[in-house]
Amino acid sequence: MFLLGTHRSIPQRLRLHLDRNLGAGNFFWHAWRTAHDRDRPLLFHPDVTRPDWEHREIPGFSLDDIRRSVLRYAHWYRAQGVTASSHVGLCTRHGLFGLLHHIAVTSLGAAAVHCNPRMAPGTAAEYFTRTGTALVVGDGDLLKDLAAAWAESGAAAPRTQDVHVLDAEAGWPPAPLADFPHRHAPDDLVMISHSSGTTGRPKAPVFHHRSFFAGKRERLWTFPSRTSDRLLTSLPHSHSAGISYLSLAVLLGLPTLVLDGADGDRVARAINGFRPTVVLGFPLTLAELDPAALRPEAARRIHTWNGMGDASHERHIRPLVALGAPGAGSVYVDGLGSSEMGMVLFKAAHTAHSTHYGRYIGRPVRAVRRAAVLDESGRELPAGQAGLLGVRGPSITAGYWDDPGLTEQSLRNGYFLTGDVVRRDGAGHWYHLDRTPDVIETASGAVYSLPLEEVVLTVTGALDAAVVAVADPRQPGRSCPAAVVHSPGGTARGAAGLLADCNAALDAARLPRLHALILAPSRADLPVGVTGKVLKRVLRERHRDVLSLPTTDTVAHCAA
Repeated sequence: MFLLGTHRSIPQRLRLHLDRNLGAGNFFWHAWRTAHDRDRPLLFHPDVTRPDWEHREIPGFSLDDIRRSVLRYAHWYRAQGVTASSHVGLCTRHGLFGLLHHIAVTSLGAAAVHCNPRMAPGTAAEYFTRTGTALVVGDGDLLKDLAAAWAESGAAAPRTQDVHVLDAEAGWPPAPLADFPHRHAPDDLVMISHSSGTTGRPKAPVFHHRSFFAGKRERLWTFPSRTSDRLLTSLPHSHSAGISYLSLAVLLGLPTLVLDGADGDRVARAINGFRPTVVLGFPLTLAELDPAALRPEAARRIHTWNGMGDASHERHIRPLVALGAPGAGSVYVDGLGSSEMGMVLFKAAHTAHSTHYGRYIGRPVRAVRRAAVLDESGRELPAGQAGLLGVRGPSITAGYWDDPGLTEQSLRNGYFLTGDVVRRDGAGHWYHLDRTPDVIETASGAVYSLPLEEVVLTVTGALDAAVVAVADPRQPGRSCPAAVVHSPGGTARGAAGLLADCNAALDAARLPRLHALILAPSRADLPVGVTGKVLKRVLRERHRDVLSLPTTDTVAHCAA
């Protein structure tokens, strides 16, 4: 717990913590009223693509700056007829604009419908249509692509506005805005933010004023926020996690760099220039970070890494926890969550001395009322057995905007099914085994891909890997596990040698063997979605018949 020497004092955080009217729809106004340093630079948004950006002074947005922008934007939105029942789409690469417009839209009582700017235009257009979005604000080139997609599909196109033109032209309200900011009821819809879409069409979970704030209320005391702390977030601002942590940073008064289009190289440059103490990111972004690219004085300042979404791999955690203060290193806080959960649900803290890996995800966080391993009927399974992860808690989505049937399918015996397969041991430690669509149904029974991937990554030293189901030529209708391995610099050994090494390690770990290993020389050969998750459904289709094809230097298989 962080109490003393923080940006927000104990009385200020106690005031926020106890205020039951504080929620996801009005967090900014509570932060602004509570703060005594409204003119202090708080959010930083540099253009890290500029060669000299690290040597320039980075201008920061203060709480007062945010308020002025939000009032201008809210005045513009109200003039466009946006009301408490409106859905406003946001699709921009500009992370700071994404947050400012989110605040302006929700301050009017409307719902912000966020869309990752990397989403395919046709998918994004369909997402905005089915979420009832009447106005979309975003980057001009993205809006042009959306318009073409709506025209091709024949769907009615909503009104659109270039976010950069809006910023330049939105004027100051001639008079105070009436009924502003909106007074939210607990169940008011504040946001729709799509899931990753790795298993198919992106889902549209809804987020409400009270429930989406549940996790942040606890973190007012536990998130690092000393006056020496600085946060770098490489999370996509369009994702619920990105909005959640930016909201928390604003409430805590934590200086934060908002990084657009984050990849390993950009994160390294941002760390060198901003020198944060805490770095947030999805697992693949942090995996791409080359520790050798960090300046020693910048690496020494980092005390905490936060990975979230899918649990991270040992192969990617160990190089990062070796960084930090000499002799102390840093901590990697590995969090398992999902869009539908509204927050990280399980947390494990790793250091340079950690030995507990193997898809270990720790224990449920305090905000989770109950987590259980369930069978298909929703009955709780005993320790040691694998089953479906069911969760009860205040942060869980009320459902999907456009699909009540899917909402009903996600409920079992009062639990929300996260779509994960997990195991809990007798000591209360939890392990992530798979996503339900990715379980490999072999002739010998179910094989879970994630523990196998942990071994494959450790043995091969690859940047990324995926274990997927391929057709078993000897057992029609059944599958076998195959690994697709991506090493950007290539590998010293061919596919056959790596397959043998992996299977020897899997034997030692008493895990099922691989039947094939495929080298993926480019990222396109191991594709990922908009949030960096591997598209296993694409790999299953692409390599379905690999066991019936001849072996090559890059494709090896065996009887296993």
